[in-house]
Amino acid sequence: MVKKIETKRASKKKYVTAGIVIAIVIGIVASVSSQSTQTEQPELTTAPEATALEGLGFGDVAPDFSLNDPQNGKITKETFSGKPIFIFFTTTWCTPCQIGAQNLATYDRETGNDAFNVLIVFVDERETNMQFIEWKKRFGMDDWYVAEGIEMAEKYKVKYLDTKYVLDKNGIIRWIDLKPLSYSTIEPVLGPLL
Repeated sequence: MVKKIETKRASKKKYVTAGIVIAIVIGIVASVSSQSTQTEQPELTTAPEATALEGLGFGDVAPDFSLNDPQNGKITKETFSGKPIFIFFTTTWCTPCQIGAQNLATYDRETGNDAFNVLIVFVDERETNMQFIEWKKRFGMDDWYVAEGIEMAEKYKVKYLDTKYVLDKNGIIRWIDLKPLSYSTIEPVLGPLL
């Protein structure tokens, strides 16, 4: 009888110990999972449907900027004078932005590479120049400019991913948009400036 009681106690102790170990493992996994989710979940988002523009507007002179393109070196607003420029604020991981960039690349191929300039401004400080170059190869065109531009985004009052500006050949803002870029949107915006 004593032996049965001791066996039951030992068995209960095993189950309690196993339960504690399992609870600790679950706690560790949950902690690591929430930490990786926090670092993987960027704060940047695309604009809600009914978002109003704030700050810069149609007809304003676009602010100056100075960026470093990993393949073309230093670029400024003056680099693009004489031709319209399509400025696209994004990240490498923004899916609607990738689709919009592919639509813009299609339009760029159809109109000829010299018709306008494209500047892709990346606003996630965790991304690298190599990621920018790979993004350009996958979603853009060889002659597009890419650069990290968090300070430029602040100057241009960018609050959401997928913010786009079109400047005419004199650097005047002719179009601003926050919605995903459809192919049918591009011609009415860029066509009159070419």
